[in-house]
Amino acid sequence: MKIQTIKNWLYGIINTLEARSLPLEAASDSLNWLTMGDHIELRRGYYILGNEISGSGKITGLYVAKRRDGTEIIFRTRGKKLEYYDSDSDSWVEIGTDVLGDDADGVDIAFAEYHSLAGDQLFVNSPKGPFLKIMLANPGDYANQYNSSKNYKGYILIKQNRMFLWGRVKDKTGLYLSHIDQQNYTTVNDEVIGTGDGTKKTFSDTLSFKAGGSARTCFGITVTDGVETFTDNYDGTLTGNKGGTGTINYTTGAISVTFNSAPASGVNITVDYQWEDSTDKGIADFTYSSPRVASEGAIFRQDDGGDLNYVATYGESEYYFHLNKSWVLTLTSDDTNATNLIYREKSGIPNWRAAVATESGVYYLDSSTEKDAQLKALMYQPISGNVLPVPISKGHKWKNTLQGIDLSDYEFDQAAGVEWGDYILFAIRTSDSPVNNRVLIYNKKRKTIDMADYYVSCFAIYGGTLIAGDPLRNNVYTLFSGFDDDDSVIVNKWESADSDLGFDGMKKVKKLVIQGAIAKDQSLKVYASIDNGSYVEVGEINGSGDYVDKGQKVSVGSITIGSKEVGGGGTGVEAYNYEHEIPLGLGKFNRIKLKFVAQNIGYIDISTVKFYDIRLKSQRIATKYQ
Repeated sequence: MKIQTIKNWLYGIINTLEARSLPLEAASDSLNWLTMGDHIELRRGYYILGNEISGSGKITGLYVAKRRDGTEIIFRTRGKKLEYYDSDSDSWVEIGTDVLGDDADGVDIAFAEYHSLAGDQLFVNSPKGPFLKIMLANPGDYANQYNSSKNYKGYILIKQNRMFLWGRVKDKTGLYLSHIDQQNYTTVNDEVIGTGDGTKKTFSDTLSFKAGGSARTCFGITVTDGVETFTDNYDGTLTGNKGGTGTINYTTGAISVTFNSAPASGVNITVDYQWEDSTDKGIADFTYSSPRVASEGAIFRQDDGGDLNYVATYGESEYYFHLNKSWVLTLTSDDTNATNLIYREKSGIPNWRAAVATESGVYYLDSSTEKDAQLKALMYQPISGNVLPVPISKGHKWKNTLQGIDLSDYEFDQAAGVEWGDYILFAIRTSDSPVNNRVLIYNKKRKTIDMADYYVSCFAIYGGTLIAGDPLRNNVYTLFSGFDDDDSVIVNKWESADSDLGFDGMKKVKKLVIQGAIAKDQSLKVYASIDNGSYVEVGEINGSGDYVDKGQKVSVGSITIGSKEVGGGGTGVEAYNYEHEIPLGLGKFNRIKLKFVAQNIGYIDISTVKFYDIRLKSQRIATKYQ
């Protein structure tokens, strides 16, 4: 008795070959199923993070910043608004009022985080502005950084203690570098914020530094009445050595302290602190002398290859992806010299979010060759010692060729990528969709690619979970959470190779035996196609069937995939082992192809598929081809 078994799901989607040429463990087509190595499973759903906003729109920017105490804060942009997520109220709070303005309404927004002695900071910018600085201890306020004589509007990235900027409306091929942060701090001593009367304990005021410039922020606060001294916790709070408490807004300078005991009558309450202006020899200062001095701003021309779209650090060099070419910039350690050269003639990306820098390499959607768009990665090659492009979407060696997933029917012009654990994900769109309606999911360890139908404008990671902005509405979602898409069944399919089951000839198969795990409310329909015919339903696996072991729950992880659940997750997933026999009354055939479609809301996976009792008949071709 002959049995053919699928138990190692090794390849994910491979559709650059005909289905009849694929290994049995590959998917010829799939949507919303994930390849997990020892099984395949239906992807998780999504839910709205924070309060829902009705109507059309788009999340134009999404970023998770982390304060030095480990607290994460989500920021997003939509229309003219800049907002942050208040986890206590599970709602979004607007920063200012329409601070993005008319110019940046609907424009992609870039965020860049910076941590220094002056505090935990987040910078916001875009080719249409505005250029803002937010002290993370006070996320509801901002300091305007734009100064036409000092800096620019564009996409930004902060590294090596300086800001990199590109994508200016007036210069789309130039790369701009700010000063290396000179920590140009000003110290203020004994500023008076009140006078004791022997009864009053609480004193509030606004520090005077702000009157000298709107770009300024403060830090390093010390308050005293000569008896109790308050020190700065760098999180917006002040702690007195006698038990008093206080707060400081590093952006506005608003300060309030409550002493444990009322200061004596006539005693001044004094403050020592420092302030900085990031546009004065800081990371928002792009000026330079002539001749230029080390650590000042700089401009590098990269006028060949189309618009500059992305900046990535890998090894000791900076790689710059243009529309049609890539450049490499290497700065000397003393910041006195640099090499600025074309790296690859045909290696480019169409959008500033279409690349992701990781420790293992820079993953990018290369559309420089119109008829062969691919996911690739710049990676160090130990043998040659060079950094070279490596094919990812066509990364399987098969009969001396590279095969994988065909991306020619997808558009990358709005693409957005992210690294999430073992995965690299890119939101892309089908050619018939005006917005991103697919997410390409690459597993770095298993080297597999799957496809999901999430709608995504931009990604971020919050508490280990993956969140995404909506390209059609003003909402943010937690992805891979729950088992429904906004209370709807997840549209899905998984199609196998078109297999001869190891024997090129006519055969019969008595039955399929399918094993895996299923939730009690879920069901799975099984279809078969023989010899290029239409699919016919051959059976169904039901979570309430008597072939399901309901006496023992199976651990299949939490409801929300990630290190913790946010915004109302759950306590875990209930699933149970099943093993079901499906008779195959298909008659004789040469080749067979299976399709699985989950029908309801709930967990489902498939670990093993057995073609049981294969009976060989002849080596003739199918009758319809004779």
